[in-house]
Amino acid sequence: MSLVTSSRLALASGVISSSLLGMALGTSPAFAEPKHHETRFSVSFGLVELGVAKFDIKFDDKSYSLQGRGNTTGLVKWFAPSTGKFVSAGDMINDQLRPKKHLVSVKESKKKEESVQLAFAGNRVSDIRIRTNKKRNRVAPKYIPVLEKHKAAVIDPVSTLIVPMSGENAKDGRKVCNQRFPVFDGETRYDIKLSYKSTKQIKTDGYNGNSYVCQMRYIPIAGHRKNHRNTKEMSKNKNMEIWLAPMEGVSVFTPIKIVIGTKYGKFTANPVYFGPAG
Repeated sequence: MSLVTSSRLALASGVISSSLLGMALGTSPAFAEPKHHETRFSVSFGLVELGVAKFDIKFDDKSYSLQGRGNTTGLVKWFAPSTGKFVSAGDMINDQLRPKKHLVSVKESKKKEESVQLAFAGNRVSDIRIRTNKKRNRVAPKYIPVLEKHKAAVIDPVSTLIVPMSGENAKDGRKVCNQRFPVFDGETRYDIKLSYKSTKQIKTDGYNGNSYVCQMRYIPIAGHRKNHRNTKEMSKNKNMEIWLAPMEGVSVFTPIKIVIGTKYGKFTANPVYFGPAG
């Protein structure tokens, strides 16, 4: 599995990372003191557990940082051991997250670690460093080229795990979900479009309450291979869901469950714990 594929799965399913943009509607929520939240997921395909993931989110009304780690478990670990980690940090400015740095790394079995590291200046990507075991020549005409404009007004995939909302908007699932977010992961530029589906009760260690179920759509913009089967399948997939729940005491949301339907079955990231970090 390539680094980009791994990071997309992480973005989409919570194996290593996941997919939401931290943009708010209205005014920014105010925090009386810094918050420290933790989410732990069990990731499965059908009835088979594939791995576990943990996210630590720290934020106040001016800045945020997010660190996470994931690894395979059970039979998957026996045949294909792998680990992944990510770090993102930046500023909260008015109603938006403004990333400053981003790192995703993946280590599979005996292969060398692969990584993507991004730096931001203002709202633009200022530096890209990619370490991979397989060199890819992503040039036209086979690939849609990434231009400078595709690196502006974007957010990294990991920062999208934090979704601040104003107090009133946080009570409306349609305002939380109905958004379209520009993402750049170091090699590809794409949009994530969310739309409200329903409100559902969810219970896990640390949380018992409502969550907003958002349908997720993947919209490729640049950096992807033209007419590639995987890209077409992802862009046509209507069976992807992100369940958003508020972190304790604030109107800031983060994924509590993720469901990715494929033609082979469902990937699901179910919460093991969702609440204040211990």
